[in-house]
Amino acid sequence: MKPFRLPWPRLSLAAKIAAATSLPILAVLVTALLAINFRVAAQQDRTVTADLFRAALSFEKQMLHQGEELKRIGTVVARDPKFFAMLTLPRSDRTTEDFHETLAGVVADFQRDTDAAIFDVTDERGVVLVRGGHPGEFGIDISGSNLIREALARRPVGGYMIERRNAYRVAVVPIVVGGSLVGTLTLGMSVDSALAQALKETTRSEVVFTVDGEITSSTIPESPLRSILQGKIRDWRDVDSRAPAAADRRMQGSPTPERGGSTLEVLPALGERFLALRGGVEGLEMGGRMGYLLLRSLDQETAVVRRVGGDLLAAGAAAAVLALLMGLGVATGVTRPIRRLVQAANEMRVGNYEFPLNVRSRDEMGRLAEDFEAMRAAQRSEIERLGEIDRMKSNFIAIASHEIITPITMIRAYADMMSEGSLGEVTPTQREGLSAIRRGTATLTRLARDLTDMSLIDRDQLPAKFGPSDLGEILDEVAVQVAPFVTQRDQQLSISVETGLVHPRVDRDYLGQAILNVVMNAVRFTPDGGAIELEAKRIEDGVEVAVTDTGIGIPDEDLERIFSRLVELKDVNLHSSGTVEFNSSGLGLGLSIARGIVEAHGGTIQVESQVGKGSTFRIRLPFGEDEAPLNETTATDRRSKVNAT
Repeated sequence: MKPFRLPWPRLSLAAKIAAATSLPILAVLVTALLAINFRVAAQQDRTVTADLFRAALSFEKQMLHQGEELKRIGTVVARDPKFFAMLTLPRSDRTTEDFHETLAGVVADFQRDTDAAIFDVTDERGVVLVRGGHPGEFGIDISGSNLIREALARRPVGGYMIERRNAYRVAVVPIVVGGSLVGTLTLGMSVDSALAQALKETTRSEVVFTVDGEITSSTIPESPLRSILQGKIRDWRDVDSRAPAAADRRMQGSPTPERGGSTLEVLPALGERFLALRGGVEGLEMGGRMGYLLLRSLDQETAVVRRVGGDLLAAGAAAAVLALLMGLGVATGVTRPIRRLVQAANEMRVGNYEFPLNVRSRDEMGRLAEDFEAMRAAQRSEIERLGEIDRMKSNFIAIASHEIITPITMIRAYADMMSEGSLGEVTPTQREGLSAIRRGTATLTRLARDLTDMSLIDRDQLPAKFGPSDLGEILDEVAVQVAPFVTQRDQQLSISVETGLVHPRVDRDYLGQAILNVVMNAVRFTPDGGAIELEAKRIEDGVEVAVTDTGIGIPDEDLERIFSRLVELKDVNLHSSGTVEFNSSGLGLGLSIARGIVEAHGGTIQVESQVGKGSTFRIRLPFGEDEAPLNETTATDRRSKVNAT
């Protein structure tokens, strides 16, 4: 009596998939939350970025205003007779000590009135007459400065001057008396920490002034952050100096990126993210290059946004987990039968037709499993039938080839006896017929041997007797066997063998047969007058025998097929198992037997080929784990045989 079971509703695969329709809703919810978070964060980043650019613009305007103010003050001073009176003296009177002392006193008075950190005066040639605060520094020619050149051209100009690693905002004005240029006046205000602090209060950003990639003044005290900034500023300086465009601009006298324009980037430091806006001050300069850096902490600016984003991400994560759990439940139910079918198909590939499917559903998957089971049973029956046919074929070939040998041997023996005259006198015509019989029996013997070897290889019963063998001697024997065919075809055959090349575990006869099959294949498909090379050498974990020819080559799509049984790439009408005419075909067993013999030795055979240029077959025979190559050999270092008519 069958146990009572409650009726379960039959759900189709479509119904199971429909159960997952809630996932898109959750996905939309998560996407919306992430989009809101992204947009709020992006808006905050844009706000911070805009604030920094406004701060940079404010700084540049302030510097521009300061420069204009310095030019205005300088112009007023240059027009004061008390100031320029000394400059109207003849040049010969300017060399006296009294002149310099008097001029230094005048300059000191005006410097106190203008409260200028820089107050320098040159003559009409750009030679320093006096420097405010440095009375002993005169006679220096600074006419090569861009600022001084502009002033000597009677054009007031603003710019920057770097002196003793300190930066100054300067204005240089010409001193004109009675229509004649008598000198220049340079006024400058210090660009220092006080200015940086004032800018910080108006821009709400940390301010750093740099000269040639070094920090000169900053609102950031000595700290790890300042050290990191210093290293980063040096890196920027090095990158700018290596840039080819920067080099070209310097050669042309135009400003480099550090001197004009601004660059914005996110700078991670000490576990925080900082938004850094760096730029170069505009204007002519003297003594170095000045830049600035405005720094603002993104983490502090976006703290609220990050908290909101964290809440949104938590909500999104919860929704994602829920969606994932639902998806896993549905996917498991849908894909479990598919996985079992895939596993069963993989097991069929290795001969296991008993793998249980365990698919009990009554939907489309259940019907698919039933059809798969029926297909598997039919395929198993067909494979068993084909296996039996293959076994019968192999047995027949083995028996038939063995039975052929006996009559062939008898025919060959009687043909030899008749040729020798043991059975009576033989006429020349009869002798030619007996020679043809011997050639035919040799071909039949080779065919029977190949069929026997193929049958043994198929059944993994190749009676190989392994032992040490000199590969040089094996190649010599192969060369002797193919020499008549090479001579007939006017081909060149060469042999190259490394010294002491003895393999500790090969079957000399079978390995020689494998190499002979490969060489005969090369002879068949190499044009008359071509070349064939045999090479044997040591490799990392064994030995390699290479057969290279200059034949017709093999297409890429046929490189694996040539090792299959009874495969001929040429027209069967060109079949000629008893001759080696160019492009003639054999039975298609030679390379297959060669691979079987090589694999019985634990080795591999591979081919490299180019159509129209030739092929190279490589036989690799590894040493066993406890084996090592033997050093004793009778082979010479390099061998070379040339057989040509």
